[in-house]
Amino acid sequence: MERRNFIRKSIQAGAVLSLPWSATGFCLQAREKMRIGIVADVHQDIIHDGYARLRFFMDDMKARKPDFIIQLGDFALPRKRNQPFLDTWNEFEGPRYHVLGNHDMKDFGFSREQTMDWWQMKNPYYSFDQGNFHFIVLDGNEQNPDPWTGYYPRYIGSEQQDWLKKDLEETTRPVLVFSHQSLEAPDGGVANHEEIRNILEQYRTSSGQLKVIACLSGHHHTDYVKEINGIPYIQINSMSYKWVGDKFARRRFGTHIEQAYPAVRKTCPYEEPLYTVLTLDPASGSMHLEGRETSFISPTPKEIGMPNAANMSPTITERYLKLPQ
Repeated sequence: MERRNFIRKSIQAGAVLSLPWSATGFCLQAREKMRIGIVADVHQDIIHDGYARLRFFMDDMKARKPDFIIQLGDFALPRKRNQPFLDTWNEFEGPRYHVLGNHDMKDFGFSREQTMDWWQMKNPYYSFDQGNFHFIVLDGNEQNPDPWTGYYPRYIGSEQQDWLKKDLEETTRPVLVFSHQSLEAPDGGVANHEEIRNILEQYRTSSGQLKVIACLSGHHHTDYVKEINGIPYIQINSMSYKWVGDKFARRRFGTHIEQAYPAVRKTCPYEEPLYTVLTLDPASGSMHLEGRETSFISPTPKEIGMPNAANMSPTITERYLKLPQ
């Protein structure tokens, strides 16, 4: 992985996201920019080179020193062999935040509590203030009401909803929401996503502006933005791969790798790691999401005949968004 060339190519990709939003009604104190390093779906327990991918990200973050870093779930299970991976994440000297993903519990028999304890994560959902902004981390892995036949629950229950309402009521700052599963995708997202979006849309400033200015999620290993009722829902692509399943499984690596990471053949891995830096600029009323682009390790989704292969891209796009007014 040639870090310098990859970063140069990445920064040049896409269009800059910089449409101002109105700050009227928000309690904005300082005018300094805030930068957030974001990574989603590393899948250390599936991809064979997760440690190297995370090291690439961490070296960049240590050099650039964002205000905090956050991973959006499906990170790593509390296995002994994963300790160097977590130690690498913990090298960052600023605040580090976790979002629980569905693969961070149940897989290999581990529980939510074991993973949270290993990550030193005190609560499955929480919020914090930094700079001018308020950040909310949701847990979309609560048990769905009966009947539910899926292996991984994907729901936000009444207790967490009550907490969310209270949290939104009390803040006077612009809000960004992080979750693992999307709050807008009917296929694989939070099952009661419409109910949660209705809550987010209820809370406004005294001037009538939406408090929530964006929602970011992982889980779907894809790259898009969808605006619903004035709130952009930003999907952050996986750092590592596109899942293709048993039907399209292919061998790409040596026997020792395939034996240690048997699920890797069910993926189309990305050549370089994908991640992004989100910059919030109160002075100009703008927001910038960096883009990155790499390629698939052959054979690609197209080469193995995946349906909709043309829509599968190892990219995080630098996008133009219309933010709440």
